[in-house]
Amino acid sequence: MGLADVTVLFDSPLLRITGIDCRHPRGGCGCERGDERTHLAMLRRGGFGYHLGGAAYVGDPATALLYRAGDSYRISHPFEGGDACSCFEVAPEHEDELFGRRLRDGADAARVATPADQYRHRALHAALVRGEVDSLAVEEAATSLCHDILHRAALPRGPLAPPAQRLATRAREMLLADPADAVGLAALATRVGCSPFHLARVFRRAFGLSLADYRTRVRLALALERLAAGTDDLAALACELGFSHHSHFGAAFRRHVGLTPAAARARLRTDTAARASRYLIATRSRGR
Repeated sequence: MGLADVTVLFDSPLLRITGIDCRHPRGGCGCERGDERTHLAMLRRGGFGYHLGGAAYVGDPATALLYRAGDSYRISHPFEGGDACSCFEVAPEHEDELFGRRLRDGADAARVATPADQYRHRALHAALVRGEVDSLAVEEAATSLCHDILHRAALPRGPLAPPAQRLATRAREMLLADPADAVGLAALATRVGCSPFHLARVFRRAFGLSLADYRTRVRLALALERLAAGTDDLAALACELGFSHHSHFGAAFRRHVGLTPAAARARLRTDTAARASRYLIATRSRGR
């Protein structure tokens, strides 16, 4: 049995959406890959490393990754538990319009995915898994989601010294591995081996988010996964995710996603792709 299940969820002359569920154990870089169509990868859970032209990126629910046709890359697995993602491809003649022209060094490989983006991704994925396929609605929803993510500013890749970048990356990996951990800044800094104030500065410079904002986004991605599976006890879910209480979870969810956890659960479980598309259009501006 292989270490990844690959499922074509949707395929039309314009667009292909592939679901990948990976069970690869934690480990370093694999072999070189390439010769693929340009695609955007969005994570539903877990994370993986993306190594391109001497640069290393980490894909996670808060970070989408862009692969450009013709590039050679490698994948690593810095986390336990595998990962799950969706890959969005368009026909080659439409790549420039949706994905943008190739940059000289591929410096825009990583893009922010907000909690509202995560919900839109989840709603579309849930509809496709259930077989609720309206081709026009799927194409509109998927291309709009990709466009919104890719036409934001790229994640910062400022002049951080390699040791500072490694500190920020280690902190990010710890938060992604256990987002429910209520670790404070001082304790997290001790774990990565630097002062609290230095860690807070370098993390924001490296990833464009505060440590707390990043952890909240990862927690909400996990919440969407549980809600899509039909979790009923929202108070228990809030506790499981590390929120101090149910109302804190609900407020964070409404602020970032744009609706209540109960409403999201209902939509993720029962929405058609067409309804997901209409909600997507209505919420496009919320995640910016």
